[in-house]
Amino acid sequence: MNYQGRILIRRGVDVVVTVAIAIICLFPILWGLSTSLKPTRDIMAYPPKLIPETISFEHYRTLWDQNILHYVMNSALVSVFTIVACLLIGSLAAYALARFRFKGKGFVMVVIVAVMSVPISSLLVPTFSFMANVQLLNTRLGLVLLYTAYELPMAVWLLSAFFQTIPVELERAAMIDGYSRLQTIRRVVLPLSRTGLVAAGLFVLTFTWNDFVVALVMTTNDSVRTLPIAIYNFLGYYGREWGPLTAGAMVSIIPLIVIFVLFQRYFLSGMTGGSVKG
Repeated sequence: MNYQGRILIRRGVDVVVTVAIAIICLFPILWGLSTSLKPTRDIMAYPPKLIPETISFEHYRTLWDQNILHYVMNSALVSVFTIVACLLIGSLAAYALARFRFKGKGFVMVVIVAVMSVPISSLLVPTFSFMANVQLLNTRLGLVLLYTAYELPMAVWLLSAFFQTIPVELERAAMIDGYSRLQTIRRVVLPLSRTGLVAAGLFVLTFTWNDFVVALVMTTNDSVRTLPIAIYNFLGYYGREWGPLTAGAMVSIIPLIVIFVLFQRYFLSGMTGGSVKG
């Protein structure tokens, strides 16, 4: 077999493997979408069918009647403000770690990595007591501050690695032209770090949008609870409402899919940008 033939076979195998992995990964989502569009009487029908015989939006109407939009807005507000806080504070801290030399810098990086490895569940009890003392339970502000504290180390670690790939000469040239250090960061460093900022923002968004444990423990009032809690309510005590449950899952998944599709180019560049220095 000649070289061209081996190349074609290898590409064919790559395509088959990629398609198989995509089908395995996407099948649960497709099944959930199918279930959310089936009438209640057809959800538990046997044999199960991936393609519904009758398309019904009754489960989405149930979500609408239960004011699902309110929970979506809560999740959106908390996620947006958490992303802004993480990127604003994280970019300044990451720049300091990437550009300045100071005593204890290595220790700070070790602490950041160590904090990232601490499971959230181990911090819930002391965090709950602290939030109760400062009267931030059942508030969106409390969730934003907690999510920022949890995700800030990851943002600093990711952005500091990305900032190191930006040539220092660009900053020196800007400061020679009269820019201050903060102006240089805002007008030179951050625009060049767009892909890294997007990657960090998407990581923060994924956590805050999907978080269930922190939101469940720190909120008891439906007025401030987020979308994962609303979906959890359809589990019920005596049975599962599979129609509204899968419809709520689709409402939660689709915005993330759309955002990742729109920003995937920046996300992939940001994830690989920090691995190349200079």
